[in-house]
Amino acid sequence: MDFPEVWKTEDGSVLTLRRLNDSDAENLIAFVRNLSVSARYFRFGQGDYDPGFDESLRVCRLRDDEGLHLVVLTTGDSGEQIVGSARYVIQPDRSSCEFVIVVADRSSHHGVGHRLMNALLNCAKSQGLQQMVGRILASNRDMLQFVSGCGFAISDSAEGDWMKIASIDL
Repeated sequence: MDFPEVWKTEDGSVLTLRRLNDSDAENLIAFVRNLSVSARYFRFGQGDYDPGFDESLRVCRLRDDEGLHLVVLTTGDSGEQIVGSARYVIQPDRSSCEFVIVVADRSSHHGVGHRLMNALLNCAKSQGLQQMVGRILASNRDMLQFVSGCGFAISDSAEGDWMKIASIDL
């Protein structure tokens, strides 16, 4: 898949989808800090999650053989801002990957999540992966509805009814 991908939303905002890189660490920290408490809870398991620079840099340094991390950015008065982030990590079986995705509240329902998910799916397929899975809190109904609409099957987790597994064959 070719990056960057640029498009304009219905409100006229210009968004860019591209790979995350080392220089994005500060922007990634700002993105997470600006997420709502509920978005941080659903993504990180705690509403007060606050990544430090070292953690953000570690996330930025995902090698191709480990997976892929994508971001969607917009340019505002204060420069580039991340409005969406998605990644997959290749699992030890080398045939499947686990994904995570989060979109800033203010950018929800502008196609950001769908662009990120489609790019993840296409890149995973091009890497020869056969399945993508995600672990989603059962209380995160919006994410369950989103991934279901993207073609993922939803099943119960062996961990308990508080966790669901979304999976799709590539």
